[in-house]
Amino acid sequence: MKRWYLVYCKPKQESRALANLTQQGVEAFFPTLKRRKTAASRAVTQPLFPRYIFVHLDSYSIHFSAIKYTRGVVDFVRFGERIQEVPEPIIQSLRENDMATDLCEFALGDKVMLTDGCYKNITAIYQQADGETRSILLIKLLSQEVQIVTENSVFKKQA
Repeated sequence: MKRWYLVYCKPKQESRALANLTQQGVEAFFPTLKRRKTAASRAVTQPLFPRYIFVHLDSYSIHFSAIKYTRGVVDFVRFGERIQEVPEPIIQSLRENDMATDLCEFALGDKVMLTDGCYKNITAIYQQADGETRSILLIKLLSQEVQIVTENSVFKKQA
């Protein structure tokens, strides 16, 4: 019976390991997400779990050592001496959630409306992302443009 396992890879060699595993006929899953480092830059794909690849295999048809000695792979994730299985619902959840979508739906210069907090109902201009959950916005306050850092959940794109 096929089960999911987690493989630990050498630094920056996930793509090499993925290609070599696929070439061996192993079903492998490497979740990624697209994001912008700054508002002006183009989207880049980054691993959701750097240095980790999920592999789906039957331990009776493929020996674990064949996977362990694949180029780019370090070893299976273990707890003690036991190779740890990954429950199927976790893999399904990762696949169902569209992790490859761009986390930042705003571009430099987009007009946004603040929907909560002390700046509620104020129009702002999107500047750039500030981490994964915040953004830098430009608002007009007392005839001057002022940058504020706010949570992404408190503003939306203006129609």
